[in-house]
Amino acid sequence: MTAPPEITGTDDAGRAAARLAHLAYHDPLTGLPNRAGLAERLQTALAAADRGGRLVLLSIDLDGFKLVNDGLGHAAGDELLCQVARRLESVQRPTDIVARHGGDEFVLLAEVEADTDATAAAAAIGRRIGERMETPFTVADAEFRVGASVGAAIYPDDASDAETLHRHADWAMYQAKESGGGFAAFRDGHTDPLVHMSMAAALRRGLLDGALHIEYQPIYSLPSRALVGLEALSRWRDPTRGTVVPDVFIPVAEKTGVINALGDWVLEQVCRDAVAWEALGLRPNFGINVSPRQLQRPGFAADVAATVARHGLDPRRFILELTETAWSLEASRMMPVLQELITAGFALALDDFGAGYSSLSRLRRLPVKVIKIDRAFMADLPEDPQAVAIVEAILALANACHCDVVCEGVETAGQIEFLSRRHVRLVQGFGLARPQPVEAVTALLAQELVADRRSGG
Repeated sequence: MTAPPEITGTDDAGRAAARLAHLAYHDPLTGLPNRAGLAERLQTALAAADRGGRLVLLSIDLDGFKLVNDGLGHAAGDELLCQVARRLESVQRPTDIVARHGGDEFVLLAEVEADTDATAAAAAIGRRIGERMETPFTVADAEFRVGASVGAAIYPDDASDAETLHRHADWAMYQAKESGGGFAAFRDGHTDPLVHMSMAAALRRGLLDGALHIEYQPIYSLPSRALVGLEALSRWRDPTRGTVVPDVFIPVAEKTGVINALGDWVLEQVCRDAVAWEALGLRPNFGINVSPRQLQRPGFAADVAATVARHGLDPRRFILELTETAWSLEASRMMPVLQELITAGFALALDDFGAGYSSLSRLRRLPVKVIKIDRAFMADLPEDPQAVAIVEAILALANACHCDVVCEGVETAGQIEFLSRRHVRLVQGFGLARPQPVEAVTALLAQELVADRRSGG
């Protein structure tokens, strides 16, 4: 006897409902759990961890996927995603969960015992993922190497809920990507990404609302102690946060891209001050800090030159300062724009020298005119023989490369005497003058001009 039609219909409806339920929690392309499926399993895992245990959430982003997807088409991109999914599944343990979070982003959720070093466990998983990705992928009869940036966050160490755990894992992944790929763990003390985003938005508003201003720290020549230059330093007083120190807001600006707007604002303000001082017969040189992210912006050199020219100023009065660490990480990519800046008439300085990876070979390759010795080397001068030896070695290195030297962080008469005996020409520091607002600097420059005229200079 054949089954009644209504029963058959019920079975078909049941299968359809089951399929819809599966699709609701799984990615149709890779078959992995999707966002909804991961969220459901994560809530279960969090509840289990609360009873004694910990969770590691790894955020995985493919490096180079866009080249395949754009170059060979979406079908090839889909095939690559499926292959990546299978490789990630080969890494997971039976209790782990691999999910596709969207696009070329994947997630791996792993449970670890309460007494286990969860960071080490996360790093081990990250290494295994990296090893699986080392084998080339074959897509559309062509071989491709696609890497992965992996970030990890741990529950409850790094977050107290699922949303924060996701956010912190993503943040660590972006840190890994900024470092060229590989693995990074969210570490205690890192600023929450939402705090960064909020501060970046407030900083943008501050640029428009006049909450920022420039202070200048004088640079003096030895042995005369004549004022020869000014380093421009940005200052921010936020209506709700109060005074925010540069060590806090500059890294946020760099990570979020606000550094481009901030850098443009600083240059514009310095040019305006320079024009006002020129009207009074005052012509100091200027040091302006430049971020690697600014140098990577298309047309940066032309924009800087155009701003200075628009104000009728000589680019030779501007020294653009970049930290030694940034040089060491980005030098090869930056070299074309650096040459453009030099051609336009600007001088380049290596800031905080000695804090990074100093070497004669690196200095010979870089088109720098000025080396600014990091303040950390001044602290123990001239009493500490080791500090003396280090500074003397840096001075010899600079001399060999025909670079001028500025010593930062000079605070005592003993330091000034030590540097004068070694023919250091330029110094700055609290012992000479602190960073000051425009009005105070105008008075200093005017005093310098009067003294120079009296001496017949």
